[in-house]
Amino acid sequence: MVAVREPLRLGILGAANIAKLFARGVAGSRLVSVDVMASRDAAKAAEFAKAESIPRSHGSYEALLADPAIEAVYIATPPFLHKPITIAALRAGKHVCCEKPFVLTQQEVRDIQAVNAEFPHLKVTCCSSRYHNTGTARKARAMIAAGELGEVYRVHFEQVTGGYPIGTKFPAWRNDPAKNGGGISFDWGPYDLDWISFILGDLFQPRVVFGTTGNYFPLSDQRIPPCLDVDGRLAAEIICDNGLTIHWERRAAEHGPARHNVEVRGRTAGLDLCFLPMGAKQSLHQYAYRGADDLKETVLPDAAPVWDNTLIFSLYDLAEAIRENRAPSNTLAHNLKIQGVFDALLASARTQQAVRIPN
Repeated sequence: MVAVREPLRLGILGAANIAKLFARGVAGSRLVSVDVMASRDAAKAAEFAKAESIPRSHGSYEALLADPAIEAVYIATPPFLHKPITIAALRAGKHVCCEKPFVLTQQEVRDIQAVNAEFPHLKVTCCSSRYHNTGTARKARAMIAAGELGEVYRVHFEQVTGGYPIGTKFPAWRNDPAKNGGGISFDWGPYDLDWISFILGDLFQPRVVFGTTGNYFPLSDQRIPPCLDVDGRLAAEIICDNGLTIHWERRAAEHGPARHNVEVRGRTAGLDLCFLPMGAKQSLHQYAYRGADDLKETVLPDAAPVWDNTLIFSLYDLAEAIRENRAPSNTLAHNLKIQGVFDALLASARTQQAVRIPN
């Protein structure tokens, strides 16, 4: 077992664009030091390391995992590789921060849990927790936990994003559900569900999902999404064990404007907010009736989401969790619930039936 040092010595696995943004985001950090990167292409690894001022590079993932100086890894490979690399990292004695989607099925989470149980001192987290750090999300979570909304009975989450710029290209795996899990569901969906889980806390106990998905389609002969073989829209009703219902809807690249809003309703008060810096209500809006007065709206002062503050949150949270010997904000237990919703959504979309998530 390698003793935790300050800063946490990190290796990057994978040379994707998000990994470049990630490396730049942590450059100069006192909490994390990116000491090495690895790609299956040695030349690409060396080029990446030089461009991002990373001291060393490896031409294989295995070489990085065998590096005794590295305490933790950031996995930025295609999603179908997340499970085997996470397991290999744990067996090599490394903590793990994995890009989203964490894995492709709930069973893959269980397989990782089984290996992590052999190395309980190692921590695993997913970057789907990026938006846990916003002031609005933390305030909403605290208000819900303190009972300030009363019994929470409904969450409505909707986000619509615009079409892709003409000429956008994706790597082939992005258009292959066997390698990517899905389209917008597995690209943005992990953020959605992780954020909903965060603000609801123990109230997030999904049990039944009834949902549908639909693939991207050409908007015109000139504006064609680069991923026509995967889903570009989803809509689902999620019923939790406590009777709380969640409407989850996400669409992209359609003939209409972008928009985003999240509504949380309780028997005492309600909240409107967003998890991205997008939409008409980026602050936290509280609503309540008091006595005979009309509905009162209060805009709370907590900080709204800012992308630059969210990009590297999951890694910093992992580093602090290691140092403080606590659980990170996103855990394998969270991912088990989240992936259970994904499994149920895909099954429901295939069968047009409500699907129960197993215990």
